[in-house]
Amino acid sequence: MGDITLFNGLVLPTAWNIDDKSQFVSIDSSGLKLNYTGKMYPNDYKAVIICANNPIHSQCGLFYFEIEILNEGKNGMIGVGYCTKQKNISDFMPGRKYVKDKENRENKSWGCAYHGDDGDFFCSGSGKPYGPTFTVGDTIGCYLNFRNDDKMIFYTKNGINLGIACYLPNNLDDLKNNLYPCIGLRSQGAYVEANFGRKKFKYLSKFYLTLNFGA
Repeated sequence: MGDITLFNGLVLPTAWNIDDKSQFVSIDSSGLKLNYTGKMYPNDYKAVIICANNPIHSQCGLFYFEIEILNEGKNGMIGVGYCTKQKNISDFMPGRKYVKDKENRENKSWGCAYHGDDGDFFCSGSGKPYGPTFTVGDTIGCYLNFRNDDKMIFYTKNGINLGIACYLPNNLDDLKNNLYPCIGLRSQGAYVEANFGRKKFKYLSKFYLTLNFGA
């Protein structure tokens, strides 16, 4: 599973980061399938967070990946999104934590996620109803746009656009080249597979068709 460049020498996410994973998660040889094998945490917000092997460079403009739910696990608490680099065991699912620096400036730990158990979307501490719940057999896509004034994120479910989930912060200094596709798991037995572009996506649009990395 070597790093693969898309264009202009940029190295983009191709698999989950197997070097920085929790003991509660197993990753298959492809680096794409995750299985959460750990016991339930006593705190409702405790979660295992797994990031991709490479960050997304802002110069790429657009990025998209999909997660197929092979098993939603015991309670379906799966969060799909993006985050800055953080510990793989967190007190919060992705998007439910908001951290500022000592001068109370832009948050230093940023994250967002669409959650499968309730369909809500969380972004750095705030949540809102967003889309339908998702479960086994569903494919959730996450689209990131760094371009111009349209810096935003939207999701898809089984190839259908669910609409804009959030706009990125005005100050992107902390996110540039430090934003990773991520998944949060707090559902025992959850089993998912990522598609970072090696095969055709369920969602196709005039803005972003498929990535063709080759064999």
